[in-house]
Amino acid sequence: MPGIKRKAAGSGDAPNAGAGEASPRRRERLKASLLSFPEAAALDELQLDDAADRIFREYDPSTATPTPEGMVRLDDESIIAAFSFANRFLTSTAEDEPPAGVDPLGWLDERRRTLDEETKRSEPNNSRLVIAKIRVDLLTKGYVELPRAYVECIPV
Repeated sequence: MPGIKRKAAGSGDAPNAGAGEASPRRRERLKASLLSFPEAAALDELQLDDAADRIFREYDPSTATPTPEGMVRLDDESIIAAFSFANRFLTSTAEDEPPAGVDPLGWLDERRRTLDEETKRSEPNNSRLVIAKIRVDLLTKGYVELPRAYVECIPV
């Protein structure tokens, strides 16, 4: 079962610095991982830096956002397993990309709300939904939490 603390997939070991801090090398590796998400096209360089800051801040249990009852916060291993599965079996779709002519950040926030609502209504075995939610949550919140039923369906 996934644990409480997490960091972004591929971000390596825990930061040695304080909450929200990381070596420049770790920060660049994390940003490169985030840029591989189709939804990252909605972010400029400063917004990408903010997303990385949120992930490092959420990694530290003393600064992490509390997880609501009924939800499970994904740990590194669960996120890595989900992305490994997605890389083998799923491809992104047009709905994962911000459409031209719309406010990118507004689109990303709306996408997060839509995915949150879909996870409340959909079957937990919807892999495409889970992967999209993981990507968007990492970009917008710095952590991933899912209803327990979804976590039990994540391939390990």
